[in-house]
Amino acid sequence: MVLYLVAVVMITAYFRPSYQRLYRDSGELPPGWERHLLESKSKSESEWETRMEKIHRDRRATLHRACQKFNLEGPPPSPRRLHKLRYNDPYRLVYCDVAKAGSTTMKKILARVDPNYDYIRENGLHDQDAFKDLSQFPAGSPALTSRLTNYTKFMIVREPLERLLSAYQDKFRYGRAVREFERNYGEHFLEVRTPNDAERWQKAARAADTKARLNITFAEFVRGVLTGEDRYFNIHWQPQHLICHPCRIHYDYIGHLETMHDDVKYIMRKTGIIEKVAPPKQTARRAGNNLATMYAQIPLSHIRQLGRMYAFDYIAYSFHFEDTVRNIVKGWEDEMHL
Repeated sequence: MVLYLVAVVMITAYFRPSYQRLYRDSGELPPGWERHLLESKSKSESEWETRMEKIHRDRRATLHRACQKFNLEGPPPSPRRLHKLRYNDPYRLVYCDVAKAGSTTMKKILARVDPNYDYIRENGLHDQDAFKDLSQFPAGSPALTSRLTNYTKFMIVREPLERLLSAYQDKFRYGRAVREFERNYGEHFLEVRTPNDAERWQKAARAADTKARLNITFAEFVRGVLTGEDRYFNIHWQPQHLICHPCRIHYDYIGHLETMHDDVKYIMRKTGIIEKVAPPKQTARRAGNNLATMYAQIPLSHIRQLGRMYAFDYIAYSFHFEDTVRNIVKGWEDEMHL
């Protein structure tokens, strides 16, 4: 029994924080150590919040300059173009839902504080009636004007070429909606390749074998996006400013997927949501990890065309196209030297 008690004491002492090592003279914790720890944490949080305030202030300023430079400022667009602006009355929020820019994560967070939560839990985040949006209000109505004027408005955006790659991977390679997207876009993307493949697509579409896959390559997808008409400009790769209308609606916060943890944590603090829901973790992005490898399939001339197509997104949202191109080319060079 004595040996047992001695063992317990030794184990407890081993795993207990050894403050005596820091204060060998007295063997005691310093006076006010708890207060010091709290003050240190408070200072760290205060510095973080100050830094986040500056980041978002700078992003708003960059966006404002871009809108002025291209003369895009004006009144809010018609309500039918506001179908991606989700609103939450209890927290007085408007969120611009940009596909392939953390939208599923954000909707999970917003669902937890939505009055419609039971319906969302039963029918899913992507049900068309899951979240209320501003398109339901008549133009110029007090209900619409009040929400656009008085609610906190924010968006999460993403580096455009990375977002485009993510859309391809999700909708034409690995996602659950591959067959649906092949049916809707396959003919156009394969016509870009050769007429024979368009005929193959038509035969596959008529065939009873639903397991047939078109296996559209990333290069074919990019060519299709660059040469397509408006009806091929799906919301998953449409320029982000055409979804959120940031020159005609004043946004309080502009988050980046690349820094989503800090941005969303900051927005949640400012809006009070953090009292109900934990902020998201920063996760690895599959598209970001293999950007250079996938864009190695794309001619540099097409990458430049993509830069022009997404030019306003790059300028307005504080992304840098030339840096992205340099990183892609550097990735090619690194792979060649392996």
